Amino acid sequence: MENWRNDPAFLSMDPRKRQKVEELFDTLNGKNINDALPVITNWNMQLKQENISFTNEENGLLSKLFLQELSPGQMKQFEFLKSFINK
Repeated sequence: MENWRNDPAFLSMDPRKRQKVEELFDTLNGKNINDALPVITNWNMQLKQENISFTNEENGLLSKLFLQELSPGQMKQFEFLKSFINK
C-alpha cells in the first residue's frame, strides 16, 4: 500500500522523519509480525541515536500506517502482543 506516502500528515513531517519512515516501511515490506518486531526495535534505537522523535500526532499516523499493512492474522498477533505491552 503506497497511498500513505500521500497522506497530508506524512507530507507535513520534517523531511528527515519522512525519510526514516519510508526506510522503515520499505524494510518491513513483506515481513510477518515476528520478523517486523526486531526491525522496529532497531529503528527505534537508531532514532534515539540520531535524536529524532515524533509528535503524538505523528506516532498516531505511524500506528495507523503500520496497522494498515497487517493481514488479519497478523492483526490478531499484534493485538495479543499489545495487551502485554500496555500493562
